[in-house]
Amino acid sequence: MSRIQERRREEKEMRRQSIIDAAEQVFAQRGFEATTMADIADQARLSRALIYFYFKDKEELALAITARGLQTLRRSFERASAKCQTGLEKATAISQAYMDFARSQPDYFEFIARGEMREFGPGPAKENERLCASEGEKTLAVLADAVRCGVADGTIDPGLGDPAAVAVVLWGFIHGMLQVVASKQNMLQKGMHLEIADLSQAGLRLANRAIRAG
Repeated sequence: MSRIQERRREEKEMRRQSIIDAAEQVFAQRGFEATTMADIADQARLSRALIYFYFKDKEELALAITARGLQTLRRSFERASAKCQTGLEKATAISQAYMDFARSQPDYFEFIARGEMREFGPGPAKENERLCASEGEKTLAVLADAVRCGVADGTIDPGLGDPAAVAVVLWGFIHGMLQVVASKQNMLQKGMHLEIADLSQAGLRLANRAIRAG
């Protein structure tokens, strides 16, 4: 690739990222449903035609933001795992990291939750679908590696089966709990007099006991 081609590729990617930046800001201010592509073009200070050159609609932008959120989440998983010694400690720390992420990055968590409702085939045809699916797989792989480590070091029950399957179940459990907390917070706190922090810790203890060896 020539220097000119490389520069053009870099400029194209920088513009793509600037559009995603703008979309994140507008979605946060107005909400996904109320936002238009024209709003995003105005925020990015680009023409609508150029916005549509990169993203055909809001759903494609949502996928790009979801991929960003998953990248951020994966890095937090990797940092949490690196601080621990045993596989069980790693899996528990990763679960805690997901809870912390949902609290500190609610916009990204919302887009990840939207992404959980989508079904990607074995080979998603569109670029943003491929990127989103790939980032999701990489994020889950960090948790699966922690489970494998735990099986190898004797801290996680090997009878649970395929570590990749265990990772998906753990992800589903923690993600589902976070969605319940996000959507039912008022009822849980005022109606049932439950503290969100206590619910989170109860969830961690339950997940820990479910996979612990012995």
